[in-house]
Amino acid sequence: MMAQLIKLYLRDKENTSGAAVKRAYASLSSIADIILNLLLCAAKIVTGLFSHSVAISADGFNNLSDAGISLMTLLGFQIARYGRGNTHPFGHGRFEWIMGIFASLAVVLMGEKLIHTSFQSIVSPQKPLFSVATVIVLALSILVKGYMYFYNRQFAKATNSETLKATAADCISDAAATGAVLLSTVIGHVTGWQIDGYCGAVVSGFIVIAGVKSLWEVLGRVMGQNTDQSITDDVLRMIGAYPEIAAVQNLMVHDYGFGYFVISLRIEGYRKDGEQLYNAIHEISCALYQQFHCDCFIQVDYLIGDDGLTAHLRGKVESVLQRYSGKVNIDHFRLIESGCYITAAFDLLYPAELQKSEEVICQEIEKMLESKNPQYRTIIKSILRRERYGSHRRNKSKNQEDNK
Repeated sequence: MMAQLIKLYLRDKENTSGAAVKRAYASLSSIADIILNLLLCAAKIVTGLFSHSVAISADGFNNLSDAGISLMTLLGFQIARYGRGNTHPFGHGRFEWIMGIFASLAVVLMGEKLIHTSFQSIVSPQKPLFSVATVIVLALSILVKGYMYFYNRQFAKATNSETLKATAADCISDAAATGAVLLSTVIGHVTGWQIDGYCGAVVSGFIVIAGVKSLWEVLGRVMGQNTDQSITDDVLRMIGAYPEIAAVQNLMVHDYGFGYFVISLRIEGYRKDGEQLYNAIHEISCALYQQFHCDCFIQVDYLIGDDGLTAHLRGKVESVLQRYSGKVNIDHFRLIESGCYITAAFDLLYPAELQKSEEVICQEIEKMLESKNPQYRTIIKSILRRERYGSHRRNKSKNQEDNK
């Protein structure tokens, strides 16, 4: 069924890198999720009311919360379609994240309310009424959630969507929760144990956990995540075609939601290759726009090819760091032309225990260099751990180094 809907709903289904196709996949998934979850919700709540089962009713409200999340997500997808304007120059893609925060909070609150109801059922238990229809409804619910998991996983793989990945994972947890309800219903009928309230508490716990997990994932997007490695590799591959570019620093992909992002980076080279460097910038920017439909900001830094001065100033910086017993190191040290100034740029690598001393260390280095020469300045990139993102240096051949 989903394959037929894809053919009807998506015209350019193979172009999954495009923002429009990603939105179409996500919208189709959300619409299907809303319809299926509402059907499951209605069936379970009706079954729960007739059978006096808190667990089945809680599971029905779980489906209702899933439909609410899908509705909020769909609304975010539709608003994200609006392009850039004077007020929001980077588009409206992040509105999906805002809606995700509210939807996740609603799920957590609903789960908390159902936990309270379940504990009331534990204190004052009422034996559920068993029927074949109850078993059929719960079994069909598990099958439907399994189907929803497979098509959401397929869409997530096609579009690399974190939202759809989270939806697929939620479908599996829902299937497990419904399985627990079905198991408790059968066990209660066979043994006479009144465990309906306990099972309702378990399902409610699943709801709260799913809501917190969803909220955490959305907040992670808002706060900023690591750059997609495939995009980084593509950018570096393009840059690798220009031998006049000596190094790339501070490569960052600024995500604004739904496939729109801005790429910024600094390329380093030598002034003698200035014309080739600016031609390379233009070609790289055009290539990135054609491939990703993104904006690109590239800054050129001209390196100073004085190995003696570079080694001297690096030694001075390292002398300041000696008092930290080898816990602080520097990497990617280079000198950059800055008008009448000489800028020493490098990465400062330090352990978590010295995080509070980071600003003090940088000030010590700046004061030391300024005392040697007022024309010395610094650009220090502080890194809490040794893994580096957005920084890449390519090896140059011996002949190229000799020419410099």
